[in-house]
Amino acid sequence: MVVTDAATSFLDTTTGKSVFSPLNTTVFLGTSSDRYLTAYADGVFYLLCDTPSQTGLLAAFDAASGKTKWATVMADVDPGGGSDAPMYISHYVAVAGNTVYVCGTLSQRNYSAESPTTGYIRAFNAANGKRLWQVKGTDINNVLVPPSGSHLLATSAVPSKEPGRVQMIDAGRKGARGWKVSVPDAAYYFSTGWPLTCYAAGLFLFAGGNGDTLFAVDAATGSEKWHQRFAAKSGDQVQIGTPFSSLDGATVYVPVGSDLVALAAADGTIQWVAKLDGASDIGTSNMFKASSRISGRSAQCSADTVFATDNAKTLWAIDAATGRARWKYRDPGQPDWGFLWTVGGDRVFIASHLTMTAIAAHGR
Repeated sequence: MVVTDAATSFLDTTTGKSVFSPLNTTVFLGTSSDRYLTAYADGVFYLLCDTPSQTGLLAAFDAASGKTKWATVMADVDPGGGSDAPMYISHYVAVAGNTVYVCGTLSQRNYSAESPTTGYIRAFNAANGKRLWQVKGTDINNVLVPPSGSHLLATSAVPSKEPGRVQMIDAGRKGARGWKVSVPDAAYYFSTGWPLTCYAAGLFLFAGGNGDTLFAVDAATGSEKWHQRFAAKSGDQVQIGTPFSSLDGATVYVPVGSDLVALAAADGTIQWVAKLDGASDIGTSNMFKASSRISGRSAQCSADTVFATDNAKTLWAIDAATGRARWKYRDPGQPDWGFLWTVGGDRVFIASHLTMTAIAAHGR
């Protein structure tokens, strides 16, 4: 599914040819470092979009036919709010099990760096689009929706204050708050959009300490299982990037400067360190070059390959077993805030200047 400011189209992943009739659904502001409004699960595409006659639709499309399964008007979720009511701004769409989640923030009239941001989570029935529940609060900024299970992870912070916080949200109890953990030196957790945390093998993983430590806690209880601290050879302080996991959840990957480190999810043991010659900071964008922690979908996995992007607008394909780089692909036409790309099966798909490019995971 390819979404532009003009239409929504469907391409055959093998040939790149258009299939089905294009739809008049669009995303006016497009994808950015804090807006990821598409998701896919079990043969269905989910999209937060606009049409010529309606804005703010959450829609589901059958991947086998391209036909609309259902569409929910987001404004109807909170009718009667009035002109003075805060506006719901959507940043992230995700699917887990039979539920579609829309996460974002509420607009603020008098925002300042001292003010906490109010975020929200809305849950919808994936089969028919009906609202199930919603929660909001200043303790919800950046949200992680694991692919399975009933526990979500919300992070929050005030940009000018310390510390940040991670907190479990229990989807099985209609968004009830669960355990919470204070995270020193984590003011960046106020960021919205793509999750700054990850899930693997029943664990939530997040950066903390002085930004140089990866923590793993039990998703159900919040109890720490292990942590791994990273140190720079030069003695300079290290700031790790956003962690992400393999498809089977057995391995966790974390960007450390221009290196990518693989760890066993079970105990944090380092498996390998990929030193990517010529790479700029992995998992960051040019716009935020001073920090390794930004919202952004900068790394993904296939069955046996890890893909990551760097500041130099280069996409790297890394052997998941050995950490050796298979190939790299540089695209100067990508926006400064990060690559427009996704992974499906054994291919990576890259959008650039209205052109879609497919590359096999093994480069063939």
